[in-house]
Amino acid sequence: MSVDIETDSDKYLYGIVLADTDLSEGTGGVQASQLHAVGSGRVAAVVSDLVETDILGTPDDLKAHIAVLDGIAAERPVLPLAFGTVIPADADIAGEVLAPREAEYVEALEGLSGLSQYTLLVRYDRDTILREIILDNPEAAELRETIAGTDEDETRNERIRLGEIVVKTMESWKTTEGPPILNQLEPLTADMSVRESGQAEDVFEVAVLLAQESLAEFDDAIDKLAEANQDRMRFRFVGPQAPYDFVPEM
Repeated sequence: MSVDIETDSDKYLYGIVLADTDLSEGTGGVQASQLHAVGSGRVAAVVSDLVETDILGTPDDLKAHIAVLDGIAAERPVLPLAFGTVIPADADIAGEVLAPREAEYVEALEGLSGLSQYTLLVRYDRDTILREIILDNPEAAELRETIAGTDEDETRNERIRLGEIVVKTMESWKTTEGPPILNQLEPLTADMSVRESGQAEDVFEVAVLLAQESLAEFDDAIDKLAEANQDRMRFRFVGPQAPYDFVPEM
């Protein structure tokens, strides 16, 4: 990692790492800028120079932000900062950002040593669930029959009502079907954080901290659960990722 490069540009902040952390050569950041570090004692901020602060926030910028942090997290502990964190060129990053909370940052980083965050999303297969609901719910079956062959405006109320039944049923099912899956996985994790569901068909979305030696066993457990629930659910497991769900507020 390049260290303590002084420029007149505003600085984009990605996260905080231990001072001995190295980055892969040629790693590019937001606006294709080279990464470097600003250190203070045992910690360092991963930063890059901003070419144009006024146009920050594009989809490519977000992708670069995520890629930098996930790349670091795959190798070493990192405390990620929120997308869009910018420090003015004349700011004292070492003195104002790092030094006052150095001990806190070191403790958090050491607590992440040997651990990586992954995310598991379990989602109902909507077509399968809809067929189940229509078979089990006479009102839903009648609404489905009424809707068949009509345009959206003609049966708008019926479509709304059928959607309400589907959502309510999935909400009921996930409260009983989600926890047993989580209970089987939790003993394999160092920590677990269940996120708020984003869509009606989400059974759950959970971030997990895994030790490297537990990854294969966890992955195998997911495969078995996915196979056991293949008719009704879809499992998506991604990572390693920056540990947003397991770090102190930055």
